[in-house]
Amino acid sequence: MSRRPPLRGDELPEILVPPPGPKSRAATRRLRKVEGAAIWGADPARAPGAGTIVWARAKGSVVEDLDGNRYLDLTSGFGAASLGHASPEVARAVAAQARRLAQGLGDLHPHALREKLARRLSALGGALSKVLFAGTGSEAVELALKTAALVTGRRRVVAFEGGYHGQCGAALEVTYFPPSSAPLRPDGPPRAIHIPFSDVDEGWKRVEHELRGPDPPGAVLVEPIQGRAGVIVPPASFLASLATRARAAGLLVIYDEVLTGGGRTGPFWAWERSGPAAEPDLLCAGKGIGGGVAIAALLGRPAIMDVWAKHVPASGEAPYASTYYAHPLACAGTLAALERLASSELRADVESKGSVLAERLGAIVRGRAHVATRSIGLLAAVEFVGAGPLRPPDPARARAVLRSLLGSGILAIPGGLGGNVVSLYPSLVIPREQLDAALTRLESAVEAGSG
Repeated sequence: MSRRPPLRGDELPEILVPPPGPKSRAATRRLRKVEGAAIWGADPARAPGAGTIVWARAKGSVVEDLDGNRYLDLTSGFGAASLGHASPEVARAVAAQARRLAQGLGDLHPHALREKLARRLSALGGALSKVLFAGTGSEAVELALKTAALVTGRRRVVAFEGGYHGQCGAALEVTYFPPSSAPLRPDGPPRAIHIPFSDVDEGWKRVEHELRGPDPPGAVLVEPIQGRAGVIVPPASFLASLATRARAAGLLVIYDEVLTGGGRTGPFWAWERSGPAAEPDLLCAGKGIGGGVAIAALLGRPAIMDVWAKHVPASGEAPYASTYYAHPLACAGTLAALERLASSELRADVESKGSVLAERLGAIVRGRAHVATRSIGLLAAVEFVGAGPLRPPDPARARAVLRSLLGSGILAIPGGLGGNVVSLYPSLVIPREQLDAALTRLESAVEAGSG
């Protein structure tokens, strides 16, 4: 593999040995001997004990594993590599910053790029013009929940069945999917009041009941499009209706746009598709806004974000701090990424390719009663269900399709509450030829799995 030429990023899949190959299997065995079991789930794309591919390098939408197999990546690193792997503009910015200033001093002394990035995100936030930085989406959600609790004096929130908000602290408490182990759930009343997604009327009676109770919620937290649950796209009126009801009930409105923000659905923020009435009070961003670097942020209305000033300890310490707060390398990469992500040209390109994706997915499932698709922009899912009036989830068929895709050189993400979804988060700049090639292989995998 070391003798192969550098990746250009425009290659098509090339499978030299059936994945996972011997080098990937060996590396996996070595890794599992020294790495904690928490990070190792049961991968539905492979048989138990079969190992997994180990990435060696990547460029654009092309990933190469240790065995020299090349794949088209329809995951873009869980949506984080929004401009493709090793994006030239991001890589140049990070390399230059590494030679200039590679570490700051958190809450004590800001650096120049922190100020520049804060102003850039403030401009993109509109009325949500105050910013706090974080390292991951989970941390941004945690910040939002803390901010809401400081404003309202209430720790509980309305959240949604199927919602995914991260795996640390309070973010884990409000996450519905995947469910956390019982020992990880705190004692006492649950922080989240989970109601059905998409239909505001269906769950709001429970919210009204909780508002009259002894421990009422202070905010509502929602993904504009549910990602891990299987790319669940609500009706166009959902967010505006939810925001209107929430504010009438005195609840703050928090959107988790860690997956959808940064132009994945077309507009820079997914909520913008729903009009001004849907504008939130707080917004969590992450993943794709950095173009591949690790960064997240909480954006909010100034009157809400400034509540932190009332909670400075007597010692004068900042009430929120982190060693890697607004890390200089991440700020440099994010500023470079935002120049492209916020452009009208990229939005038009995403919407154009999103239309192609929706059309091709529709053709793939046409005439197949046990397969359904959903998509918005460059965020899509293929769902497999069984026979009968209840149409139960069919995770076995989804696993078979994922294995077939891997074998043909396509990387996709398992998802869905029933484990029956193949999710697609391609790079926003994936070339049309590569997208077409990937969808052709997806069609073959679905056809084989349907037979």
